[in-house]
Amino acid sequence: MANFNAEFKKILKNLEDNISDKDALEMAKVEMFNLYNLFFDEITNLEQTINNRIVTIAESQLHVEEKLKEMDKSLKNIEKDIYMDDEMDNEDYDVEIRCPYCNETFMAEINDLTSEEIVCPECNNTIELDWGNDCDCEDDNCDCCSHMEDDCNYKDEDDDM
Repeated sequence: MANFNAEFKKILKNLEDNISDKDALEMAKVEMFNLYNLFFDEITNLEQTINNRIVTIAESQLHVEEKLKEMDKSLKNIEKDIYMDDEMDNEDYDVEIRCPYCNETFMAEINDLTSEEIVCPECNNTIELDWGNDCDCEDDNCDCCSHMEDDCNYKDEDDDM
């Protein structure tokens, strides 16, 4: 821009040196200033248009980045839920347990979801954990602890009396 101003002043000096008629010189200077102002008005308008577009793009990009972060977080949660790898098998899980002996509800950290029992911190009784595993035996009259009475053909001797 400084170079442009220096060139403009050089053109005006050249006009003053080569035009001897004062009225013609003033008219040439006025027209040069009009052209100069017209040129800079156009550049200013272009600059504002470009700046507005840049702001719009930046806002849009920010919105897209926020959506991508949300999607990334959701995908990581989905991956965590679906793909439990070996590293995750060593993690602790918080489980809410209600003691059948004292009705105390407590949170327990269990690092193995196949644990079969836990001790109640209130009454110190051992609580058998049922993870909802299906019965693996093929006996209709089984009494395995992996399912509830209503869910199988379990026959209690006391029911027959």
